[in-house]
Amino acid sequence: MPSFIKKLGSNCSCVVRMPLSEPNVERYLDEHPGFLQKYVVTHLSETDLKDLYEHWYKAHGRKSSTEKERKRSRTEEEGKSCHAVEHKTSIVDNQLVVPPAGKATLETPTPEEAMDVVPSVAPGKQLHQFPNRQFRKTVSREGAPILKPYRRSFSDDLINIRSLLPTNLQLPGEPGEEPSARRRSREEWRQLNEPDLMMELVRDIAQDLDLVSLCFKILLNVGILTNGDRCSLFLIFGSGDQRFLVSKLFDVTENSQLTDMYEHKPIRIPYGKGIVGYVAESGETVNIPDAYQDERFNKAIDMQTGFRTKSILCMPVKNNQSEIVGVAQVINKKDEEGPFTANDEKIFERYLTFCGIGITNALLFQSSVIMYKRSDSLVLLAHYIFEEQRDMNNLLRRVLKKGCEMFSSTGCRILLRESPESDGLTTVEPENGQVVKSSESFVSCFEIYTGDDIKNKESGDEYEFQNILTPQDALAKFVAEKLKTINAVPGEPIEGFEGMVCAETIGADREIRSVLAMPILNESRNVLGVVEILNKKGEERFDRNDESLFEAFTLFCGLGIYNVMNFERLIKANNAQKVVLEILSYHASANKDEVSLIEREEIPSADSLNILSFEFADHSLDTDQTVLATIRMFMDLDLINKFRIDFQSLIRWSITVRKNYRDVMYHNWRHGFNVAQMMFAMLTSGQMSQQFTDLEVFALLVGSLCHDIDHRGTTNQFQKLSDSPLANLYSTSFMEYHHFNHFLTISQVEGNNIFKSLNEKEYADFLDLTKTTILATDLALYFKHKALFKQLVENPSTNWDDGENRVLLRSMMITGCDLSAITKPWEVQRMVAEKIASEFFNQGDIERDKFGHTPAYMMDRSKRDELPKMQVGFIDNICLELYESLEKANPLFRPLLDGCLSNRRNWSNLCERRTSFADISSANITLTSINTNRVGTLSNQPEEESGVEG
Repeated sequence: MPSFIKKLGSNCSCVVRMPLSEPNVERYLDEHPGFLQKYVVTHLSETDLKDLYEHWYKAHGRKSSTEKERKRSRTEEEGKSCHAVEHKTSIVDNQLVVPPAGKATLETPTPEEAMDVVPSVAPGKQLHQFPNRQFRKTVSREGAPILKPYRRSFSDDLINIRSLLPTNLQLPGEPGEEPSARRRSREEWRQLNEPDLMMELVRDIAQDLDLVSLCFKILLNVGILTNGDRCSLFLIFGSGDQRFLVSKLFDVTENSQLTDMYEHKPIRIPYGKGIVGYVAESGETVNIPDAYQDERFNKAIDMQTGFRTKSILCMPVKNNQSEIVGVAQVINKKDEEGPFTANDEKIFERYLTFCGIGITNALLFQSSVIMYKRSDSLVLLAHYIFEEQRDMNNLLRRVLKKGCEMFSSTGCRILLRESPESDGLTTVEPENGQVVKSSESFVSCFEIYTGDDIKNKESGDEYEFQNILTPQDALAKFVAEKLKTINAVPGEPIEGFEGMVCAETIGADREIRSVLAMPILNESRNVLGVVEILNKKGEERFDRNDESLFEAFTLFCGLGIYNVMNFERLIKANNAQKVVLEILSYHASANKDEVSLIEREEIPSADSLNILSFEFADHSLDTDQTVLATIRMFMDLDLINKFRIDFQSLIRWSITVRKNYRDVMYHNWRHGFNVAQMMFAMLTSGQMSQQFTDLEVFALLVGSLCHDIDHRGTTNQFQKLSDSPLANLYSTSFMEYHHFNHFLTISQVEGNNIFKSLNEKEYADFLDLTKTTILATDLALYFKHKALFKQLVENPSTNWDDGENRVLLRSMMITGCDLSAITKPWEVQRMVAEKIASEFFNQGDIERDKFGHTPAYMMDRSKRDELPKMQVGFIDNICLELYESLEKANPLFRPLLDGCLSNRRNWSNLCERRTSFADISSANITLTSINTNRVGTLSNQPEEESGVEG
């Protein structure tokens, strides 16, 4: 006796208070059938149910399907991450869509005609896997408990569904037997009288909710009732002008097998076309004695199959509202009995009345399954989104993968709008010798593609995920601007959109067959980005149901992205607070005595200070004189008058800027002042002030003075290695963003605001200009844009009044100023090289001693005697190309290029003489050259240290 029967018997004995024996248990169950049903639903496990099936099969001499089911089912590992399995179904016109397999018995359909709208699966096969409502606890990377759904198979969920339905119903995906294996033969059926036969055939279909199995039984029964040779059943889908007929059961004979029906590719027929279409449209019964005499008959079908169609009986299938839901068709009487008779029509019509009710019930059940699937898919998506709140990449990777599965597509993309950390430059690398410019509205594009759509795929991964930094997507820009949902295929015009849907318009380097795009909005209806779903599997385009589900999918995406952004803002605010506290503990603003001292001094002329010269050396000025020289720059550029700057505020601001430079070896106030002096020389002696507006000149001078404020004497790479608050505060260019924000902090202190006369628009524009200037001192941006700048300066027709060209010119000018020590007289260059090298070596010592990290070549103190070689590499890889381009942009910059070349010869001579670092530091070195400056990167491979500041 099986274990569950024993449990059942034990339970019964408690209720009826009689001796435990099988006859007593059976008697009780016969008298209380509801008890057994309730017990099975609430107490038996899946294993118990399988045991029950096995014993039932054996008791009735039937073949068990357990082994077949085991082979086809897939076991999931316990503890597997809650990623959804690849769906084998999708949603079309409120029906489940099974991917087509096998060959059609009719003419080959188009991709649209190949829609598999029959939602059932073969007995023993798993229809779909749904997560239940229970969750188990796991531990996240941070150690905090998180909830992950524990997934169950569809058969588990059917147990819950069964509790609401009669127990004798056959549900989709349940183990069952071939109808032909347990049915009477046609001869046995025909021995029954007509009322008994009709009753038996109606009872045969009454409890079946599996649409394929139901339709298969209907066709077998139709053949029995009419003695027809073969039958077909077409169901109507769509509405209005979009209606069409689909059949997965075509030419069913008494020898057909149910399992074969699940593998057939659906056949689609236009509404109103052919005999079947006519019956569906008119609702009339069509009885054709000779098919070849009817012009509506398609003879090509017989030519393809080799079958000879003689007579046809075709009749509509109606529901209880007398609405046509399908068309049944029977072909050729068996045994050469001639055409179908009026009695056949009568019996056929009577039986189809019951069939219409059964089909309607099955369709309603399948619709409920679809809604169940949709709800659970969205619940799982919501779980993904609210589980991952810390990392945008991880969030979007999971959401995109889920998107491909939910919509049965081969690709999914999410494009995000421009963030506050954009560098402001919209130029990109040149293509085929042509200057390429872009007005980007997105800063990143996250893409994922399934194995079906990965070209030249070498890895075995199921998905390919990537993040493109500068996407060019015309369609997404249109969707974001117009707030429209686009459902289109290549070549299809879109109202208001000038282009056509293709790989170029959506930025994907692959075949585009269909695309569904929708904007992502936050709670304020601002556009966060755009979602695009690409290439519906097995279909020409996405349908209305996809659009409806896509709207919910996009809403969840917006919630997830917005939450992660807010979390990142919270983290940044926390790190910003730490940085501010650190600054306040180190710095102090200018006091009254310091301001009064400078205020009483006479401001020397630019000529006496020599700040108009490209060969200026700051060692002739003491600290207070550098402040006076700074004020002179503002005076000679007429910025004090043009922007009505309070003179005392300018003095206080200049002193505060000086005091907010740290006392490090090289990146101190002297370096900031020297960069500002070189910018002043470019604007005056180089006559570049005529090229720019007054606001641009103001921003260039201020940005030069503040470009390295609060520098710690370490690089961006060091901030990342040490996990400093700056590295956690910004995603890139850590020090440069800090310099800009620190400039804002000190400028807003009372008495330091030299920008208060600017109106709101001027102030916003000034901040943007200053930010771009300071960020441009990150050599990573120089490497990114240098090729384009070189191309522009070599083109005589370049328009420097163009906004994007002006941004690039200003950026290259500040980079030239930042590295300008390499152009100064030799004695200045030698001393600067020694300082920057010492600063780098100090960083290398910390990396080795504190973090156990091997320092970079240029920061390794053991390599200090190779300083001349480093300098030559620095000049060749960075400086020469920069100053050559600047000289082509403005011939008045020629002294910078000459000084750079002269210092290269000096460093090259030291390389040949194998001069040591100690000898370089000695003042006894004399060379023929009279020019050179500082080591911006000190590396033969500068691009590997692209984050190092100049």
